[in-house]
Amino acid sequence: MANVYEQASREMNANDLSLSVPRLSLQDISKSFGDVTVLHDVSMDVAAGEIHGLLGQNGAGKSTLMRVLAGGYPDYRGTVRLDGEVVAMTSPAAAQAQGIAIIYQEFSLVPHLTVAENILLGREPGRIAYSTRQVRAEAAGVLEKIGMAGELPLDETVRGLSTSTQQRIEIAKALSRDARVLVLDEPTSRLDGAERTKLFALMHRLAAGGTSLVFISHFLEEVLAVTSRLTVLRDGYAVARGKSEDYSLETLSQALLGQDLQRQEEAERKHTTTAAGECLLAARAIEVGRRVRGVSLELHAGEIVSLAGLMGSGRTTFVKSLIGAVKMTGGEVELRGRPVRLRNPTQALRAGVALVPEDRRAQGLVGALPARDNIVIMSLIRQPSRLGFVKTSGLRGLAKRAVEDLEVRPADDTRAASTFSGGNQQKLLIARAVLSGVDVMIVDQPTAGVDVGTKAQIHRILRGLADEGKAILVVSDEIDELLTMGDRILVMREGALAGEYARGRIDRATLIAELATRTADAA
Repeated sequence: MANVYEQASREMNANDLSLSVPRLSLQDISKSFGDVTVLHDVSMDVAAGEIHGLLGQNGAGKSTLMRVLAGGYPDYRGTVRLDGEVVAMTSPAAAQAQGIAIIYQEFSLVPHLTVAENILLGREPGRIAYSTRQVRAEAAGVLEKIGMAGELPLDETVRGLSTSTQQRIEIAKALSRDARVLVLDEPTSRLDGAERTKLFALMHRLAAGGTSLVFISHFLEEVLAVTSRLTVLRDGYAVARGKSEDYSLETLSQALLGQDLQRQEEAERKHTTTAAGECLLAARAIEVGRRVRGVSLELHAGEIVSLAGLMGSGRTTFVKSLIGAVKMTGGEVELRGRPVRLRNPTQALRAGVALVPEDRRAQGLVGALPARDNIVIMSLIRQPSRLGFVKTSGLRGLAKRAVEDLEVRPADDTRAASTFSGGNQQKLLIARAVLSGVDVMIVDQPTAGVDVGTKAQIHRILRGLADEGKAILVVSDEIDELLTMGDRILVMREGALAGEYARGRIDRATLIAELATRTADAA
C-alpha cells in the first residue's frame, strides 16, 4: 500500500493549485443547537482541482460542517462562496443546484434498480413513456462525459454489487448532476487494498478534470498521501490547516488531540482496578463472513473491556453476533465455561447476556410506551410470569426504583419514553438491562449525544455495575471514553483484533495511530 500512497503524493505535488479564487470558501461558519455551539467560526478554502483533507475526532464538528454545506442546517452563521460568488445553503435541493454533492458512508442507492437507473434516478429521459434502452444510453453518455466509460455494469441491479462498485455508482450519480464540489465521507472504511487503489486513482482523475474533493478519513496516512492540503477540527474549532506535506503522523495526531490532556493521561495511568474474577463470557475465533475474522475475547466478572474500532472495522457486527442478532459462520461462545448456541437476542437475554444498542430510538426504546414499560420489558422476557399475568404494583415499584437509582429526569416513569432527553433515554435502556439481572452487559455507544454531566453519571453507573460483579463490554467512538472506562482496551481493524492493552499501557496518540493504520493483509 505504501507504493500507492507514494504515487498519490507525487501526483498531487505535480498539480499547480491556485487559491486566488477558491472553488469553495467557507468563512466563519458557526452552528448552534439551542444553547450549545458546535461550530465556532470555522473557515476552510478548497481550490478547483484540489483534494482537501478534513480531519477530526468524533464530535469535532466535521459532520455538522458538511451538513451546513449540504443545506441541512440553513440557520448557520457565516458565509459560503462558490467560485467567488456568495451562495445560501438553504436546503439540500439548493446545495445540489449549486453543485455540492456528498457521498455518505451509508449509500442512497435503490437496490432493486439497475446501475443505469440509479445514476439517472429522478431525471429519467422520455416525456411520454419510460424507456429502459434510453435510460441505459443516457447513463452510458454520463459515464463517458465524466471519464468512467465502461467502468460500471449498467444493466445489473445494484443489490449484490460490491461496496466499491456501489461507491462508484454514487460518485457517478453525483457527477451526472454537474457537481463542482464532491465530499467523500470515510470512503475507504469498508474497502480493501485493491479497491482503495482504484478509488484513489478515480479521485485524482476527477481532480485533474477540475472537480474539488473534500476527503474525510480517520486513516491519517491516507490523508497525508492523497491530499494537497488539510484542515483539522477539534471541539468545533478549526485548530490546524496547511499543506499536507508539512505534517507527519505524529504532528497530525497532536493537532487532533491538543496539548492540554497530559495530566488526564497521567491520572488514568495511575488508576488501579480490582482483579478480574470468573470468566463469564468467552468468544472463541468468531467469524461472520468477511466482516468478522477470527475474533476472540474474554469478559470477566468485575471488569470493563473497551472495544475500539472505526466504521467498517466489524465491531458492531461482532457484538451483535455475541447475542445472536447476527449469525456466526464460525467460532463459538461460552458462558461460564460452557459452550452455548445463542440464535437470537431473546435466548441471549435468558442466558444472562444483554445488549444496550447504539440506536436507542430505532433499536432500543418503544417511544410511545411509558418509561416503566420500557424498563421492565427485559425482566418479563427473561423471567416470564406464570400464565402471562403481571402485578401492576410490582411493575410500578421496579420502574420507580430504577428511575430514582439512576436519577432519570424528570423522575416520572409514566411519561412516554420518547419525551425524555437523549441522556435520560440512555439511562432507561441501562436500567432495563440492570433490572433484568444479566451477568454480561454489552453497551454500544453508552454516551453518544449526551451532555458532560450525564456522561460522567453513566460512567459511574457502569463502573458500579462492574464493582458488583458484572462483566461489561463498552463499544465507543470516543477515545477518552475508551481509555477512561476500560480495564482492558481491544482494537479492531478490518474485521480482526489488532491489539489488546491493559489500562495505562496505551495513550490517546497511540490509540489514534492504532485505529488509523491499515492492517498488513488489508493494505
